[in-house]
Amino acid sequence: MIKEIAQRMLKKASDFGASDIYILPARTGFSVVFRKSAHREYDQLLSDAEGQSLISHFKFTAGMNVGEKRRPQLGSCLYELADRKCRLRLSSAGDFESRESLVIRILHDTKQPLKFWIEADLPQVKKLVARRGLYLFAGPVGSGKTTLMHHIAKEKFSGQQVITIEVPVEIVAPDLLQFQLNEAIGNTYDSLIKLSLRHMPDLVIVGEIRDQETARAVMRASLTGYTVFSTIHAKSIAGVYARLLELGVTKEEINNSLSGVVYQRLIAGKGVLDSAEKAFERHANDKWHAKIEKLVTEGHLTPDQATAEKVSD
Repeated sequence: MIKEIAQRMLKKASDFGASDIYILPARTGFSVVFRKSAHREYDQLLSDAEGQSLISHFKFTAGMNVGEKRRPQLGSCLYELADRKCRLRLSSAGDFESRESLVIRILHDTKQPLKFWIEADLPQVKKLVARRGLYLFAGPVGSGKTTLMHHIAKEKFSGQQVITIEVPVEIVAPDLLQFQLNEAIGNTYDSLIKLSLRHMPDLVIVGEIRDQETARAVMRASLTGYTVFSTIHAKSIAGVYARLLELGVTKEEINNSLSGVVYQRLIAGKGVLDSAEKAFERHANDKWHAKIEKLVTEGHLTPDQATAEKVSD
């Protein structure tokens, strides 16, 4: 019964193109909501018993502690449907009443083509990656940062030694050497980066800079002379510079290692890109705003939507 509900829900979300599924406690029962880019779509209301059983089902499948309903937990799994397999990343947490919520990220399929509103955007980003150093791919949650990063890696480093360090591995690529973070057995970011460098890689991909430890590890790797790709959450190119400072990276380290920043948002189903290779902290947003206005002129965005997509200076 619960497995059937889970499979129907995943198939519907996948067919809808959702990046995330939210199973949230409601006034009565649990709400299921899909997220696709900035759009949220209500799916269904489950009873209390169904909602909690569904959360427990996914937690068990992902190897999480089913009995722990208060502390936040993370997990991942490969979930089999009748016609496909879905790679999922899960995050659970309990509220003040110990009612659980679960967020399920449906990890991207690399077979899906990249689509951009401005044809020149992608070639410009490929041209940006021309020398060693650190390249950061920035944007909000679900903006396609990881998909774009792996696409550039495949285009620019085909046939070379590419190593990824992720938690969890989001995009499975047989031609890459892929490590997954597991602190229980000592596989920390720092230890895996040191291990990676012994393999003499042409490119190291670190899934996401999410805290001070990751930021420091990524900086150390790039300062040793290797090419490093990573993603980071920020609202603009200048925001990436500010975020690194916030994480304890010095201006000197940024200036010595950061070779390029790519900022991406998904707007009406397609990507819009901005990029820079210097003066990140002073990067102007006029080109970004011009692209947004172009989408308004062509009828893809309303003026109100355009205002929300513009970056404040």
